[in-house]
Amino acid sequence: MSSPENTRRWPRHPVELAVLVVPRGGDSKFAIPGRGIEISEGGMTLYAGLPLKPGDFMDLEFQTPGRTRISAIVRYRTGYCFGLEFLTPLGAESPKPNAPAPAVPQSKADLRNVLKRKEREIERLRSEISTLKNYGRSAR
Repeated sequence: MSSPENTRRWPRHPVELAVLVVPRGGDSKFAIPGRGIEISEGGMTLYAGLPLKPGDFMDLEFQTPGRTRISAIVRYRTGYCFGLEFLTPLGAESPKPNAPAPAVPQSKADLRNVLKRKEREIERLRSEISTLKNYGRSAR
């Protein structure tokens, strides 16, 4: 018998990640602990003792030095195992839905400052992705 074709957009990585599940846009003091067992750029498999159902939104806070938080939606559920899709794939840069349009730089100095700020933001995201990937590898 042939194995089914993998149609996933991103490869999955086995991990053992402690996360906090936070109500969407909520405060960390209302967080519920969970455990990620697989992660990709687009989502993760999560175990958590919550009555979530497909279509529910949440924020996940990764227990890493930067305490990275990402928004996700439940795509499937089997018991207390959830398949999550990140609303913004890891490493993708997209504006917040209600964020004002960025101001157009008025001078070359302004443009340089905007570029430096964006470069720092990109490096921060790369560092967070690297941390998550390394953490996942070390948990094997």
